[in-house]
Amino acid sequence: MPLRSSRIRGFVTLVILLLIPLSGPVWSVDLPGFVRGEANGDQGVDISDAITILQYLFGVSNELPCLDAGDANDDGAIDLGDAIGTLNLVFGGGPAQLPPPFGQCGTDPTPDNLGCLIPSCSFGPIVDERPFTLETGRSGLPYRGDLPTFRQEGVTWSIGPQQGIVREEISFDEYGLLLDSTLPGDLTLDPVTGAVTGTSLAPGIHHFEIWGRAGGEEVSLIHCTIPWLSEDESQWISGQDLSGPGPYPVSSLNSSFNFTHQLPWPPPYPLYVCSTQQPPDTEHLESKAMRIYMPAGLNAPAPLLIFHHGSGFDWADYSNLLEHLASHGVICVSVNDPFPYFPYTDWYCWGGHDEAARVLLEVRGIISQLEANPAHPLSGMIDWNRLFYSGHSRGGGTAMAACEFDPDVRGVIMLQGTDARRDSWIGHTSRWKRLPDIPVLSVTAEQDTDVTYPFSERILERFTGPSTTVTIYGGCHGFTSDASEIGCSSCLWQETAPEVDSCTYITRDLQQKLTRHWVLAFLRRYAFDDLSTGGLLYGDEEQRSSYFSVNSRSNLSSPLVIADFDNFPLSNLSLPIVSSNMLLFESGSCYDWPFPLPQPIDSISNLVFILSPNGVSSIGIPFGSPTSPIDIGPRKRLLLRLKNHDIHLALDNLGYPYNATLSLTDANGRSAEINLRDYLPGEEFHPEPAPPLTQVRLKYQRFITVAIPVTSFLEVEPLLDFSSLTGMTVQFVTDGSASEDIRIGLDDIRFE
Repeated sequence: MPLRSSRIRGFVTLVILLLIPLSGPVWSVDLPGFVRGEANGDQGVDISDAITILQYLFGVSNELPCLDAGDANDDGAIDLGDAIGTLNLVFGGGPAQLPPPFGQCGTDPTPDNLGCLIPSCSFGPIVDERPFTLETGRSGLPYRGDLPTFRQEGVTWSIGPQQGIVREEISFDEYGLLLDSTLPGDLTLDPVTGAVTGTSLAPGIHHFEIWGRAGGEEVSLIHCTIPWLSEDESQWISGQDLSGPGPYPVSSLNSSFNFTHQLPWPPPYPLYVCSTQQPPDTEHLESKAMRIYMPAGLNAPAPLLIFHHGSGFDWADYSNLLEHLASHGVICVSVNDPFPYFPYTDWYCWGGHDEAARVLLEVRGIISQLEANPAHPLSGMIDWNRLFYSGHSRGGGTAMAACEFDPDVRGVIMLQGTDARRDSWIGHTSRWKRLPDIPVLSVTAEQDTDVTYPFSERILERFTGPSTTVTIYGGCHGFTSDASEIGCSSCLWQETAPEVDSCTYITRDLQQKLTRHWVLAFLRRYAFDDLSTGGLLYGDEEQRSSYFSVNSRSNLSSPLVIADFDNFPLSNLSLPIVSSNMLLFESGSCYDWPFPLPQPIDSISNLVFILSPNGVSSIGIPFGSPTSPIDIGPRKRLLLRLKNHDIHLALDNLGYPYNATLSLTDANGRSAEINLRDYLPGEEFHPEPAPPLTQVRLKYQRFITVAIPVTSFLEVEPLLDFSSLTGMTVQFVTDGSASEDIRIGLDDIRFE
């Protein structure tokens, strides 16, 4: 039951009161349903319903208005048992109620082939809708996906007490399928918890719709997607170059609109590096330019990406990226929104993310109006199930903030994005403890001197949906744009401080090429339901790259998490993690520069350790005992995140100044040891430095996700029993040649 084509989406202008309500969609639609036992559809269960069932069974009547309603015992058939069950209910000879839906209008939680030709009731209203990507399934793995547990009752800013954003979360108390719909394969829905479980689906992308009811009345419509891989993951295709132009010619349409910004006082949440004086105005009217990049020759509705530039950047300075995406069939919209960097620089901290997010929502509403105009080139050309927010720098943080205000979005792309939780210049809030549960691509730059690397590490810890973080080696902040040098030091890279961490050492062309490649890979996956880029986004295709580091959380169903170090020194199996010959062994963040101020920064629960400078150091992570081992079942790989430590703007170790092995042991005492270095990047120097004759030794100081096939251990010990593993040991060997402490970060050890 697709509703987006008939929905009315309106984004309202905000008025500064004690509470500022944020914009949202307007609804006037109910869902059709039935009440079990109401066989004749007269809005009540009585003896006449039993008579209607008997007349149907004995041929007096040719049909029931709603077969599902007549199936009083919910056994998937209409028979005498339904008439008897109805009579027992009416005369008190049986249970006091029938199976759901009973007592209020709903749909069948156990779908069958009966159907409901004439619904007897409706329920709702639908108050919001959103797309949602459930966990990825893989043949051979037991499947469980979990639907959102709550809906958001609007968003407000509390002005007086500096409480900041207020998001009332109303828990769903019931879930259901749309009338006469079924789940794909053998999946089943738990109507109370929202868990979707099963074992078997055909490989591919599966779509279906679920409703969630909160408070007994208001309904959210959830457009669900389940990606499903074959056991051999053959849907993943490696070696694709996605940086080149697509098949569609691109034209641009320019437009503008007026927007009223708010300058509330006092600010709605604690801010830093912000004027203590009241702004000269309470609001500011500004004309916003807007450019639409249109693929020519589309024959069906296309995805839409709304893009916000960085502060201090020219809004029209992203054509290289946006024209590229449009040439591949994505309608892109870029908006000019310098407020409040201009003209209210002293109050930049107030509007950096939230006011900009309001602008993105306004653009969404304007594009919706244009698409509804039969005379406009956008008429009927947008698929609102495939909407993405994106941005650079402040615009990246803005894209994420917009999802807080309205989660009806397919995914977010952050390019060197700021952190609305701990950005001292644009806002410092209690928000973003847990980021929205949507697919995210975050692209950062290693030598960025504006939005520095702690941002990406902190945000990575708080992603809750499928996510990929890419750090482009040698890149800088401004090279994402077409001309700006902001956050790009023009010095010549060399192995001295501070040049080692601050000097850009690749070209703008290379950074833009790599950015185009990753952004299109993400959009191919989520805008075009293309599973082929999964190995790039979530597999091991680029884990040894010398161009970028890749961190990913694939959201694959049924992972076996060994240690995420949230409860260090215990693992997720509640067993103690041990070490030998370490100079440091603790949970924390693996960098030494707590930028940006102010303190305190958010804690990060990596395992941080310093190796002995000359000798053997080891980490032991028990899985169980010989009498109580773990069984990894059909899981195919062992994954972990690893990085070298970084002392920012100081000389540190480059490359991997150690050898390392990783071994698994089973309950029979058998052990298999692999060379961990075989799964780490092997190149010592960057393959395309700038200037060309420069030799740049790679630091490898950003986290990478390391995937090790379990078959690698069988090549060493064919009898290793994965159904009875007892532990894992990582051993590091150093030779005394390192110039600095060898400090390493480790996180998120799991089998998938």
